[in-house]
Amino acid sequence: MQRFLKSVAGLIAVGLIIYGMVPWSKEEHWLPCLWAATLLGGFAIWPIRTQRATGIYTATQNLALFMIIGFTMLTLQLLRTQVIRADEIYNRVVAEDDGNVTSNIRLVRSTNRIKRGAIFDSQGVTLAENVIVSDNRSYRTYPIANQYDMRAFGHTLGYVSSIYGLYGLESSYNEYLAGGKGNSWQNLQNQLFSRPREGNNVQLTINAQLQDRAFKALDGRVGSVVVIDVKTGAIRAMVSTPSFDPSQLTLRLDAEDYAAESDRVVNYWNSLISDESRPLVFRSTQGQYPPGSTFKTVTAIGVLNNPDVGKPEEITCPNELFPQEGVSVPVVNAVDDEAGYIAQKYGQKFGLDGVYAFSCNTAFAQYGIRLQSEGRNLLEDQARRFHIYPADELPDTGDLTDLPSAPSQLYGGEDGDDWWSQPVAIADTAYGQGRLLVTPLEMAMITQAIGNNGDMMKPYLVERVTTPQGSELYQARPRKIGDPMSVEVSQRIRVSMKAVIEQGWSGATVAGVPGYSVGGKSGTAENPLGAPHAWFISLAPLDDPKYAVAVMVENGGEGTSVGGSLAGIVMTAALEINP
Repeated sequence: MQRFLKSVAGLIAVGLIIYGMVPWSKEEHWLPCLWAATLLGGFAIWPIRTQRATGIYTATQNLALFMIIGFTMLTLQLLRTQVIRADEIYNRVVAEDDGNVTSNIRLVRSTNRIKRGAIFDSQGVTLAENVIVSDNRSYRTYPIANQYDMRAFGHTLGYVSSIYGLYGLESSYNEYLAGGKGNSWQNLQNQLFSRPREGNNVQLTINAQLQDRAFKALDGRVGSVVVIDVKTGAIRAMVSTPSFDPSQLTLRLDAEDYAAESDRVVNYWNSLISDESRPLVFRSTQGQYPPGSTFKTVTAIGVLNNPDVGKPEEITCPNELFPQEGVSVPVVNAVDDEAGYIAQKYGQKFGLDGVYAFSCNTAFAQYGIRLQSEGRNLLEDQARRFHIYPADELPDTGDLTDLPSAPSQLYGGEDGDDWWSQPVAIADTAYGQGRLLVTPLEMAMITQAIGNNGDMMKPYLVERVTTPQGSELYQARPRKIGDPMSVEVSQRIRVSMKAVIEQGWSGATVAGVPGYSVGGKSGTAENPLGAPHAWFISLAPLDDPKYAVAVMVENGGEGTSVGGSLAGIVMTAALEINP
């Protein structure tokens, strides 16, 4: 019986140790588990004596068992803290005010001894670098702060904070910037001789001057601007407003009053998280919005890709359309065409160019139903080719670029929801409403593919990474991620986009650029929570496209006047800075 109890005690002791070691066990459970396992394990291995034993041999044996048990406890504790749970324990700190564990102050101090690599723009302008102060410590500084408003770069660069950690590219490229990746031999020497580690340098694709001008163009509005190089997918500017100043989240280690410096950072952070306009949200990649009439571009491409079904030139533009029997709410146009504007411009047999330039909702509702009816799913397939997915096919990650991106969504609904099977839902989606949600980056990518003869390129922010000595560790390579249309279709849709600007319907000429042929499309996305969101996408020069621009202004109102004017300012700046 005693042997059985010892076996059970031994098994329980092993189980307690395993439970205390696993990652999901709570820290406060470990020591009780260790002590309980020690007592049970001691009982399990203690020898059974049928009679009282005496003498030095027995005393020595007991002492040895006590030492074995003690060293076993110590070994298990070291194994857990130094190997199994080492990273978790290292990355914690105890808050002095309440004793709660949040991170490790040693990690903060060692991080301050790392001279992070610099970040440059596409022209070699230093955007961020570390300066060394006493005791080989260093902190992040921003040399361009005297020339540009740092809020223009907040989301693109991210921040480095001893209190609040890392965000943006500072986080996603931290292994390079902090020197974790790169020259392993140099890192080993630094460790052996206790020298501060030096990070690698990162060069971005953005142009600081264009980034600043895009930020100024938004002029305090809530929204986003994205500029992409049509041929490569390189992001030349990506701005989200409201934003933040990353320099205000950096602790200046040479400050005379460190407590006041810490309070400054904490107060700035609190102002950000309490701001109802959510300045910490990167709207370019994380904001999901209905695209409004800019999505008619996707529907139009679907029609051109499937002309036998879509019949691009056989279309009407009634002022209202009832796409489904039993549904009393019709599809209506934002502006009626009682005066026959389209017929005046394009003749009585107007086709895709006319309804696209006029932004006719009822026409695109008809196109969508043609593409999607009778089980064809051609509108859904076209959206998927642009990386806009149905709700049940959303990718695990939307990392289309160097920064995490929210996926664009064709339609959403609960399991068993047959919303998408209804003609009224298809009609709403085809002209950019319904349950359709996209990011500003997504709309820029669609425009880029049109300008690149149908080839969609992966957008990227980082051009290269080099060591402090100049050796190349990483070089971006333009990568095709889809071909949502043929060369012929891309050239054909550019004709329609050109008509939007040159015909000047509803003031779209504001998106033009003197001396260049520009194509575009506006969008006024209905918003149940307030005024419509204003959109505009543009492409220039149309004869040999170089830049794709996407503009979104939350609650901006009519897309042409607000979005179009912003797109014109940004496209003009891009072509002036690097024609």
